[in-house]
Amino acid sequence: MNNSGKIDIPARVEAAVASAIYDVALPIDTMGVTFHDGALNDVTEAYRAEPDATLAAADARFAAHMATVAAAASDDEAEGPMLRARAAMALKERLKEL
Repeated sequence: MNNSGKIDIPARVEAAVASAIYDVALPIDTMGVTFHDGALNDVTEAYRAEPDATLAAADARFAAHMATVAAAASDDEAEGPMLRARAAMALKERLKEL
């Protein structure tokens, strides 16, 4: 929670995305993403308190990372943001399953 007593949803979503671990052996359509338990618990708490805002924050992180991918000068430069975009989508799907 921030100083006003409200949950900082974007910060929790970003922390979960940053904690992502990717199983690159899995096909991309299965996502192959796991999250650090502490970060996932925090974002799950945010989702339970404000589901629409939490999903919107995941969408915003996805869009921001994809914008970075689109602006990348090379595939190597795009790889990190693409993985984080993948994590944002995986997080959204996981939350929607709750």
